[in-house]
Amino acid sequence: MTSFELENEEGLRLRGLDFGATLTSLSLPVAGVRREVLLGCSDAAYPHQQVWLGAVAGRFANRIGGAELVRGDDRWPLDANQGANCLHGGREGFHRRHWQIKEQEADRVRLVLISRAGDQGFPGNLRVTLEYRLEHHDLVVDFSASTDEATPVSLTSHAYFNLDGGGDIRSHSISLNADRFLPTDEQSLPLAITPVEGPFDLRAPRLISQEWMSHPQQRLAKGYDHAFLLNAAPAPHQGNALPDSPDQPWAARVVSGDGKLAMVVHTNQPSLQFYSGNWLAGTMDRNGQPYRDYDGFCLEAQQLPDSPNRQALGDPWLLPGERYRHQTRYRFFPSP
Repeated sequence: MTSFELENEEGLRLRGLDFGATLTSLSLPVAGVRREVLLGCSDAAYPHQQVWLGAVAGRFANRIGGAELVRGDDRWPLDANQGANCLHGGREGFHRRHWQIKEQEADRVRLVLISRAGDQGFPGNLRVTLEYRLEHHDLVVDFSASTDEATPVSLTSHAYFNLDGGGDIRSHSISLNADRFLPTDEQSLPLAITPVEGPFDLRAPRLISQEWMSHPQQRLAKGYDHAFLLNAAPAPHQGNALPDSPDQPWAARVVSGDGKLAMVVHTNQPSLQFYSGNWLAGTMDRNGQPYRDYDGFCLEAQQLPDSPNRQALGDPWLLPGERYRHQTRYRFFPSP
């Protein structure tokens, strides 16, 4: 495995690996002390951990029911790596690949991956470019992809954040710019798009712990593990406006439990999967100690889960001649 390290003048430091294009560390000064805000493990442990710790999920993030693609008269069986379903592109998805580091500067790195036709069952040869950048107080995750055959594409960073630098993330405050979300069934597959309600109404800031386990959807998932449909989201992937401007609508806002650090997420993707780290227990940290459930949270910008076969959930199919573009910004507001 080859590592890369980035730093900018504002004091953001990012470390990652070519394996899975994985982000292993992100730290910044908070109240005069450097704070680590990403969960991570030892480099040697990344090929063995099972929670997509800091890695890229793809070719299709989240779940595809029945591990099969259907388009017209064509069918493609996919790798079933979570029960009968395909999760995050299969057991040998993009999180298990050695990406090629093409360019690196002090504050940015560009990686490339070629996913051949038949990779985990997906059609088409897919060429993916990923750039990580540090811009002022922002971590920018920038994907582009092209294909020679119709194929569904939804890429995301599966980074786990803890803005306190450790401890239970349910003490964080969160708000999501979403009027609707996707409840799930016993297999974590989405049901119908539904207006937010109860602890899933995150339009105003509230503690993650507020009304914890008061909703049957939380009890079923052991916390939050749901796609939220972002308000004023752009059309499906091709030609999306990129969220370079602070005038772009925010997707999520999170404040640390100690109140010293805030993070705002901007993205051009139609949904955010809010995952509260419900199944982290037993995954080892950088010091070889086990994480606990709820030690980190993910905000995964993506196409809607199970959408390749369900038109009501959008059209994530990328066609030859089109370009998939995904940009997500994680903007940090540390206290002086």
